[in-house]
Amino acid sequence: MKIEVNHSCKNFESFRAQKVKSLFNAESGHEWKHTAELPIEDDEWQIGLIVGASGSGKTSIGKQIWSNVAIHDLYSGWDNNLPIVDNIAPKKSLNEVTASLSAVGLGDVPAWLRPFKALSNGEQYRAGLARLICDAPDKVVIDEFTSVVDRQIAQIGASAFAKSWRRTKGKQIVLLSCHYDIVEWLQPDWVYDTRTGEVKKKSKNDHLSSSTFGRQTELTGSILKSIII
Repeated sequence: MKIEVNHSCKNFESFRAQKVKSLFNAESGHEWKHTAELPIEDDEWQIGLIVGASGSGKTSIGKQIWSNVAIHDLYSGWDNNLPIVDNIAPKKSLNEVTASLSAVGLGDVPAWLRPFKALSNGEQYRAGLARLICDAPDKVVIDEFTSVVDRQIAQIGASAFAKSWRRTKGKQIVLLSCHYDIVEWLQPDWVYDTRTGEVKKKSKNDHLSSSTFGRQTELTGSILKSIII
């Protein structure tokens, strides 16, 4: 699928704007364009990842992946009169809810007894992911994946989230992230790098790593192997 992003704003002609244009060869600074080719037509995949630096177009691309699917808001729709353990998937069993909370790295049991508004920003994000796992819409796009948690929790949490999502059987999710260090932990079916415009697909016997994209991760070796297997 080909996605074209074309953004523009007013072409300012102030003294400073003109000076910046002349000094930095930025005559087209009021325009931003990006074309992405994403392998989403094949129904066999479940997890896709769009990775790249902040400002490289990830969110703009995410908004166009599916015409009837907006970027999912993990922070909306919470009832702050209930603890999150009652607020997540009330029709599902307690075991399913607590399993989803643990899967996203929110294993602090006292936090389960607090309303959403009483959680930290990182806890709120993970609670939103836990609710998403339980709800499991057919198609969903998530922005800023793992951006509000520390990197060790992000990496381990990415692996656990991927395992949980694959159990949804056929549901598709596209994650947008500026962190390359989650690639080998998440093991998505495909990765699109906005920095290079390249797509890497994961075959059955393949193992994606951050080094594939010119990046390294701090957590490797036996810890990584034990989580992925």
